[in-house]
Amino acid sequence: MSLQDERGTLRRVIRAIGVVASGLLATSVQGQELESWLAGLRPGVWVKVELERTLENVLKASKVKAYTGELDEVTIESGVAAVDVSRLTVQTSIGLRVVASPSTKMEGPKQQRHLSLAFVAVGDRVKIAGQRQKDGSLLAEEIEIEGPTRPEGRLEGREVHELTAPIESIDAAGRRLVVFGLVVELHVGTRIRSSLPD
Repeated sequence: MSLQDERGTLRRVIRAIGVVASGLLATSVQGQELESWLAGLRPGVWVKVELERTLENVLKASKVKAYTGELDEVTIESGVAAVDVSRLTVQTSIGLRVVASPSTKMEGPKQQRHLSLAFVAVGDRVKIAGQRQKDGSLLAEEIEIEGPTRPEGRLEGREVHELTAPIESIDAAGRRLVVFGLVVELHVGTRIRSSLPD
């Protein structure tokens, strides 16, 4: 093996090593590696995506974590764009419609309990867990009101959102996933965490 071949192998090994935490491999991937990783995924695989909406209204992933098993519920952490108390609905700032019910557990800042949807305001950051409905909405089992969008919910001045749900479709060549009806673009800087087999 030539010195150039050894250097190339060493570079690939260093890129592949990434950061190992909790048995998961975390790396920033290059173009072809990203496409290859995406091609190894399948619809139905649960992922947690950290993303932001760009000025061009594109959802870009900064982190993606793939899970080996199924999870019990979809979770969303995002800002509130609209609230309709009479219809018991919340629109998140990434465009997801959430429907509350009388059995939805609500918790406010400082563990305030037994709140109603009237306590949710536009601009609040919320964490919502529930089940996807046939109409594409999320039926909320729990809504945690974290208060106004805080700086730690932002990345370089932009609001960061988290979505955990199964993948609906994959476009490896286009570097896109569809998760909970949202098209999410991945890019060379996207951090990948996965315990899926190679």
